[in-house]
Amino acid sequence: MGAIQPIPVKLLINGWKRTSGEVFVLPLDFSFDEEQELYRKIVREFAQKEIAPKLREYDAKGEYPWEIHKKMAEAGLLGINIPKEYGGQGADAVTTAIASEEMGRVGWHIPLSDILAETILRHGTEEQKEKWVRGVAKGEIMLGIGSTEPGTGSDAGSIKTHAVKRNGEYIINGEKSFITAVREAAAFLLMTRTSDTPGSHGVSMILVEMDNPGIQKTYFKTLGWRTTSFGAFSLHDVHVPVSNLVGEENKGFHCLMQTFDFMRSLIGIWCVGMAQAALERSIEYVKQRKAFGRPIGKFEAVQFRIAEDATFLEAARLLCYKVFWLKDRGLPYTRESAMTKWWAPEVAYRVVDNALQSYGSLGFTTDSEEEWHLRDIRGALIGDGTPDIMKTIIGREILGREFIPYKD
Repeated sequence: MGAIQPIPVKLLINGWKRTSGEVFVLPLDFSFDEEQELYRKIVREFAQKEIAPKLREYDAKGEYPWEIHKKMAEAGLLGINIPKEYGGQGADAVTTAIASEEMGRVGWHIPLSDILAETILRHGTEEQKEKWVRGVAKGEIMLGIGSTEPGTGSDAGSIKTHAVKRNGEYIINGEKSFITAVREAAAFLLMTRTSDTPGSHGVSMILVEMDNPGIQKTYFKTLGWRTTSFGAFSLHDVHVPVSNLVGEENKGFHCLMQTFDFMRSLIGIWCVGMAQAALERSIEYVKQRKAFGRPIGKFEAVQFRIAEDATFLEAARLLCYKVFWLKDRGLPYTRESAMTKWWAPEVAYRVVDNALQSYGSLGFTTDSEEEWHLRDIRGALIGDGTPDIMKTIIGREILGREFIPYKD
């Protein structure tokens, strides 16, 4: 097999039309342009040829597919959203979402590192960008986010891990749990308390390399997402140079929330991709499978299930792409991101579950792709913000911060 050729990506920025004064008119357009459609086609072919044949094997073994990771780097599918000056593709959010949706069709996803690289690009030093962002784009480095703790999940402002500054270093002690990529990540953007100020205002973001001798790891067995390790790690007098601080001290929580908005939206469109592929497979199946002398697709119960799923899925997809459209224009999208993270995985779970139902007994076997994707989507309903938390964010954005239920 010859070398994999890089997939070309155009920097896609739709122009804003200036009218009189400072008013901007943004045309409403639900279509992708020719280059985006071509990009979708190329990514889909790559995913079917290079990812799909091996991914189920890695899921069964519970191993990260570094073989696939390397091929993605060669094809330019790592660092899609990273600027070209740091070795990435320089694509916009919509293009990144297209890749995420297409890889979702085979059960894979854009690595978490690509999203975390944006955090370093926004808040990091030039030295941090050169080392970590460029390494991510080349596929040489994987990053993780260290926020969740044994007693602190959704309430990220209540973390107990703390760092003390001494002689040009941070000395960190604490514990992180239910963390993604514990085995694979070379470093974590660690959320740690650097002030006695209660709540989120005393939290900082510090890059912590995982080969530090003061770090001890443990691993969990999970229902889904088995191609990426999950686990915990403790930090015992971990020494990190002050230069590893990302952004300003005691202001890391804001950096984290910006990252979560984009991350949650990509999870949503990834789930849409998995569900769309499941729906298409089930449609073909009900056309061929016969019962009582006719294809089961002729029965209203089956037709109505497919009609409802197709409608819900289309609505979820449109909501997802609205988020990326907003991001590309520099407009706020926290509310829409939370809507996407809640709605898209719930819809996807319903669609994949119904597809499994259409297969009957066959769907209840481990040979079914649907059982695999159902497990992964179930994880998406928990990771990076549960439906309850997403609804709380939506309510806050609609009613105002004075209506946050956990604030006096």
